[in-house]
Amino acid sequence: MFKQRVITALILAPLALMAMFYLPLSGFALVFSAAVLIGAWEWSVFCGLQKKSQRLSYVAITAVLLGLLAYLLPMPYKGTLESSNLLSSILVAGNLWWLAAITLVLSFPRSQRIWADKNWLKAIMGWLTLIPAWAGVIFIRGINYDVSPFTGGWLICSLFLVVWAADIGGYIVGKPFGKTKLLPKVSPGKTFEGMLGGLGLVMLVVTGMAYFNNWPENLLYWYLAALLLTVLSVFGDLTESMFKRVAGVKDSGSFLPGHGGLLDRIDSLTATAPLYAVLLVFFGGFN
Repeated sequence: MFKQRVITALILAPLALMAMFYLPLSGFALVFSAAVLIGAWEWSVFCGLQKKSQRLSYVAITAVLLGLLAYLLPMPYKGTLESSNLLSSILVAGNLWWLAAITLVLSFPRSQRIWADKNWLKAIMGWLTLIPAWAGVIFIRGINYDVSPFTGGWLICSLFLVVWAADIGGYIVGKPFGKTKLLPKVSPGKTFEGMLGGLGLVMLVVTGMAYFNNWPENLLYWYLAALLLTVLSVFGDLTESMFKRVAGVKDSGSFLPGHGGLLDRIDSLTATAPLYAVLLVFFGGFN
């Protein structure tokens, strides 16, 4: 299993970097849209959809929504939210959903009485998870695109570094030293020590980024943003674990050998991308 995970990661990481930096914005949008649609296919299991036709219908509706947004939202977005009420509304809705998701996770299993037997509500939750993340990532990729097509790629890489550091640090510290269960009814493997380990590694990564950027004046914002994103990335993972537990599945799918489903790899990204996009606007960027 570990060998499969390593091989898959070594293949996917360069492909992801190539897509971020060397595809035109429209090409990157198509690739990321395909990833979101795979995520929709996997989320359909959480909605209690068993028949292939039902699951394909959920994916088709998601595709129509993405296509409609791609038509209505200008690309690139010129790095502003004020110019698009629609984009602003989507990102706000995404962030509000994650506040609600955190509440559901913290109150689980009591909270499942609200949503566990409502497939339509779980379908909406899936769209609130996937669509604002799609809008956030495409928005970030388009920042300063006319001036420098690589700016957005570096910004997305910065987000990936935070998410990966939180995950890796959590594993390195949590595996041997984790004693205090974080939310055992949601995810028995998550520990408080692991979360602190992830946060510590994230802060080291941010410090390294600050060093290579000559210690910018808004460094405090970097650390505050990293703290928020790290906590949110943990809850992105926990939220998916909550839905998997209710659905009675171990992984969201089997798309990635050794990793499970694609959602299992991008759950933290779906949680952090809408907030990261808003932080970039208000704090003037992290590159």
